[in-house]
Amino acid sequence: MSMIPCARAWDSPRLLTAPGFGATTRAVFGAFALLLAIVTGASATQRLGVAPPAAGTQGLVSLDKAFTAAASALFDKVPAGAGKTIVVIDPLLDGVTGMQSRATRDFDKRVAAFVAERYAHIEIRPMTAENLKAAKYVFIGTFNTINNAGQPTGPRDAYWICFALVDQTEKNVFARSVSRAVIGGADVAPARFYADTPVWGLDAATTAYIETCQKKRPGDQVPDAYLAQLPAAARIREATLAYEEGNNARALSLYKEARTLESGDQLRVLNGLYLALKALGQTDEARRAFAELVGSGLKGGRLGVMFLFEPGSTNFNTGLAVASSYATWLDEIARQAQGSKDCLEVVGHASRTGVESFNVALSRQRAERIITMLGERTPALQGRLKPAGIGSREVLVGLPQDDESTAIDRRVEFKPSQCT
Repeated sequence: MSMIPCARAWDSPRLLTAPGFGATTRAVFGAFALLLAIVTGASATQRLGVAPPAAGTQGLVSLDKAFTAAASALFDKVPAGAGKTIVVIDPLLDGVTGMQSRATRDFDKRVAAFVAERYAHIEIRPMTAENLKAAKYVFIGTFNTINNAGQPTGPRDAYWICFALVDQTEKNVFARSVSRAVIGGADVAPARFYADTPVWGLDAATTAYIETCQKKRPGDQVPDAYLAQLPAAARIREATLAYEEGNNARALSLYKEARTLESGDQLRVLNGLYLALKALGQTDEARRAFAELVGSGLKGGRLGVMFLFEPGSTNFNTGLAVASSYATWLDEIARQAQGSKDCLEVVGHASRTGVESFNVALSRQRAERIITMLGERTPALQGRLKPAGIGSREVLVGLPQDDESTAIDRRVEFKPSQCT
């Protein structure tokens, strides 16, 4: 689901009727929209408490300086011993979306290089089941945009870095460091696996990872929801790399193995099974895997199915290969929504570009488009679907641009509720 960044684009209904915004131009752009019931009265940033307030953009440094400060403060606390202290890296996440981005992938490499250069008594290893058994610490980290003054609806004007070392023996946070940087110098677009996944959300394992880094302090116990799934997480990492390298048979085998492990029934495993099966041409099995994703989401009250919209439009970008799956996805969503007997509020969102009044209108139009398509498939649903649009009030990335990095901000959420 790769997309071509746009230097100048905006989420505004004016584009829906703009004479120059034809099919050829629209094919250049792509954007994610999600069907996700994740916001429960507070933004994801508020819910996870990503950073304490700070005044304006005072004290912000470059990304390189912020990284060096955070990494030094963390690894300086690891004492030298008789031998090397082994640390495995559990790949960093965006601290709000829970995805791995190109920036977090780069941080994984930078951490390993930084430690190799400066700390002879520490050995960084990739996260595998074998390395986990030998490691004293697990390194975790989050990287995401924030409003530096702590304003929930303010502009995202800073990057926030959080690093932590989890002691596997003591089951606590051994050390933690944070740092802030000016916006720029990082590609926060989703890494390939996360750009390809059909369903998005924050499950228990991902939430525990984020909260361990962002909320726990040195000495605090680490949630079992994170520790218990570490062996599964190691296999998931290997499976994801196999998928991204095009080795889909190996990816499928590893995802299946991960699912059998403790706490391995995670969203990224279900997504991985779907992607690997689809890539291998096992259409019926892939359809069943997607049905399981939808069923799990609806049952849990939060379902986010990714579609690619054209920026500033309610139209899907049909120029991308993934669009061939949309009809199947919508069929399954309609089928299970009908079977659940729930009512669904469909809430549209928009990115933080353009005039907000236009964004509110566009976000509602996107919700209405989804409702229309589901109603066409299952007319009985029409009386149980309610549209709403909230513009950019609950952005997750929040940068003032329309490209693949902010695609998640142009989403549509399903919020199941009992019909009255």
